[in-house]
Amino acid sequence: MGITQQLLLRTVFLVTACAPFSQVNALTHYQSGITDSEWLLSGDIFSCSLTHPVPHYGEGHFIKEAGEPMKFVLQPTNEKLGPGQVYIISQAPDWSPGSKPETLEILPYPGYGLTVEVGGKVAERMLTSLDRGRHPIVTGTAWENNRETVEVGLSNINFAPAYNEFRRCLSGLLPVNYDQIARTAALFPSNGVKLTERIKSRLDLVALYVSSDPSVEYIYIDGHSDVLGSRRENRELSKLRAEIVTTYLLQKGVPVDKIVSRYHGERYPSASNATAEGRERNRRVTIRLERSGEN
Repeated sequence: MGITQQLLLRTVFLVTACAPFSQVNALTHYQSGITDSEWLLSGDIFSCSLTHPVPHYGEGHFIKEAGEPMKFVLQPTNEKLGPGQVYIISQAPDWSPGSKPETLEILPYPGYGLTVEVGGKVAERMLTSLDRGRHPIVTGTAWENNRETVEVGLSNINFAPAYNEFRRCLSGLLPVNYDQIARTAALFPSNGVKLTERIKSRLDLVALYVSSDPSVEYIYIDGHSDVLGSRRENRELSKLRAEIVTTYLLQKGVPVDKIVSRYHGERYPSASNATAEGRERNRRVTIRLERSGEN
């Protein structure tokens, strides 16, 4: 769409979809056209991104990171949307004039050229809308004139093939990201040294992540105990706990040169040993990942 076509004086669907815009006199519309509509995929096992350039406005990004919900981010190149409310609307295609627009979300927006971001089900509904031939639109008042509306549309032209690739990328994402797996605590019953199925499932994720991220340099495994029993017994118990976790990770393919295994007995409690709940938290093995360059 040419820049001369962007300023439109018209009665628009917003009159029925969004009452706050019913008194607006002018509409500036940004959207790619048939010849310049692009959907660009980038991704790996850690993150998938589907980017849509919007001429004269900026870019829209659908982003799914490993272990996180889907999100949509609209990134402007300058200040076009002013402070106030922003509406995210699913508009029917031109060939289906009988279908009414659907408001997906209303959110506050501070202006100042900041991004508009929504996550979870709203972002997924925007993708579904595009897949069904509709046009998600982000709209709000203009920065320089609160009686003017700025409308940013996402074109569904050339969307389908890119979306198919995006879904393939999503299917290859790791189930967790670094922040979710970098700190893990395996708890044990009193005098216990056996791994529960729950602990094994967590350690499986640790092993999977380490095998996929070459930047993980070390895995620190630290065994602990509560204060019940002698210090010597507790030190030996914490050693056995650290060893069983280490052995399990080695069996799952974690390189031995990445593992630093230590044991501390009843020293370094994470909670008070005066209560049963505190002692339960202290009977643990902590697993901490460290990337190269981290201290």
